[in-house]
Amino acid sequence: GDMRHKFTDRVDDLMSSSASPMQHRGQPQSAPISTDGSSESVTEEKRPKKKNCCDWKVATLFLFSVALSLILTGVFLPAEGIIIAYLPKFDAPANPYTGPEAGSDADKKSSLPGTTGNDVAVGLPPSPAGEDSSIGKEVPNFMQCPTDASLCCNGSPLNCGLRVDQMMFGLVHNANASEEGNFYVGYNHFYGLERALVAGYRALNLDVCNCNGVLQFCHNVCDLGERYPNEVFTNINKFLDEYPSEVIVLIFQASTDKGGILWNDLHAEMSAVGGFVDKIYVHKYGEEWPSMETLVRQDKRIVVFYFNGGTCDDCASLGINYLYNYAEETEFESSSLADLENFEYSCAVTRGPQENALEADFLIVNNFITPPSSDASRTANSKDFLSNRLTNCANLRGKRPNFVYVDFWSEGVTAQLVQYANTEAANKISSATT
Repeated sequence: GDMRHKFTDRVDDLMSSSASPMQHRGQPQSAPISTDGSSESVTEEKRPKKKNCCDWKVATLFLFSVALSLILTGVFLPAEGIIIAYLPKFDAPANPYTGPEAGSDADKKSSLPGTTGNDVAVGLPPSPAGEDSSIGKEVPNFMQCPTDASLCCNGSPLNCGLRVDQMMFGLVHNANASEEGNFYVGYNHFYGLERALVAGYRALNLDVCNCNGVLQFCHNVCDLGERYPNEVFTNINKFLDEYPSEVIVLIFQASTDKGGILWNDLHAEMSAVGGFVDKIYVHKYGEEWPSMETLVRQDKRIVVFYFNGGTCDDCASLGINYLYNYAEETEFESSSLADLENFEYSCAVTRGPQENALEADFLIVNNFITPPSSDASRTANSKDFLSNRLTNCANLRGKRPNFVYVDFWSEGVTAQLVQYANTEAANKISSATT
């Protein structure tokens, strides 16, 4: 049915419940006193001559304090935490540069030899989604199912005929780390993951941290912003209940800053949310992936992967799959738009199945730079830049991308382009079988 539901009305309430920003305290001020300790004022004639305040005793005390501070900082805030804590936040320029060097004319740039897009093409939507102040609060037109109660999958009846490994998903990188969610430094998004779901993104990457025995979704380092699993899983489950046509992929990344991750503990957090684990699809390694229609009809609409370490007892039976048994991933350490446009570098596979394993079912294309940049994401997520990149990576890898990893999901037209690409794929497969 119509995908306008009350979930969207609750997004602001969900995010506003997070902790408020830290308050800054002023420095205490000391009143001057006379040299003999009394409160009487000292006349100019009686005032003693100035002495150097920094004698050897004071200097020794100062150096000892500095050394102690450095030691304590190293203990309680590791080096990685120091770097992240002091990453500068740059405001977007009032008039951002949009010339060729910024990537706005990516469609005019020449492709690599043999990568013209004729082999595995990713098409363009007929028009960009455009700026919308209601982004993430209202379901966009391109994700709305028909109102006649016909079968619909991820915003379109055409998607139902595609297998999971034939679909393309907009993947929100470090989805837990948003400015709206009170991640103060190094955040990857302006708005929370709940709004990303409403806006059409159907895959979420979440950093899992063991913070002194408590599981959190943090950003590599504890205590610099967090979301709690119960809240996140509750919100995802509510979204799925209110949008019964939608399938979501969750990709969990272990962060071991404070301790190891036992994935069974995260599964226990899922089990605490009524109805959540019942929706998890359990896949058997080596078997063909089901169609989107099958997942929707069986209400197995959560697909789960993990990577970057951690341990698990009988994960396969729980539906928690090791990502690189099934997927290969392009370079994830790009530091500029120029790196992303260097396709031989940025489309190279850096992680995936072992040599003696089955071929990867999915191709993950990273489309973000490090450290996170909203300006760069505005270009990287644009229609021309993203289509050009996906087409070239598809041709170099000989495989259609399945996941498009992005920062600042609210910038650009990624969700619309992904839906359009799925429509093209469904039409192509349909015409080939008729």
